[in-house]
Amino acid sequence: MMSSAVAVAQFGMPLGHTDPKLEPATVRELVARYCRLDYAGARLNPADWPKLQPVVSWPTNPDYSLFMITARFDIDTDAVPEHGRYLVMVHYRLFGKFDLSEGYLVDKVNHVEDVQYTVAEVNGEWRVTDVEPGYPHASKAATLQWLNGKLANARDEPSKTIYQNALDRLQPEKTAPSAK
Repeated sequence: MMSSAVAVAQFGMPLGHTDPKLEPATVRELVARYCRLDYAGARLNPADWPKLQPVVSWPTNPDYSLFMITARFDIDTDAVPEHGRYLVMVHYRLFGKFDLSEGYLVDKVNHVEDVQYTVAEVNGEWRVTDVEPGYPHASKAATLQWLNGKLANARDEPSKTIYQNALDRLQPEKTAPSAK
């Protein structure tokens, strides 16, 4: 019993072939793990890739030219079986998006984006095999941290301007002290 717990901790989520009724819950938890890591900024920070790698089937973090700044996400309760794999829908409530060439763009108020996750067996374990659309969905806090790092390392004025403008637009306005 102890060795199976160690195997799960070391290698990810094993397939639930012993009880097929547990597969949808296992798949949904895998998608939730991916979403939590992405929300925390793991896709934005190359040093965090090792945290995401055991959850996905691809060997490296895919390139992206934009990412969504996310207020929250909700995962559908149903994992839909389809030809040996599962489809899970996640609904992201967005603040806006950051385009690497245009900077921060405010999204429609309360805009919700639906993202479909595909989970399938890879070498005996459940893994996220596809995300559509596949760009990152980071929290506001993770985005602010990323922007501050980019601004600190930017060498050219156009990049500095894009990062600074995004920071100014994303950070809450500082309230002036009240007159007494």
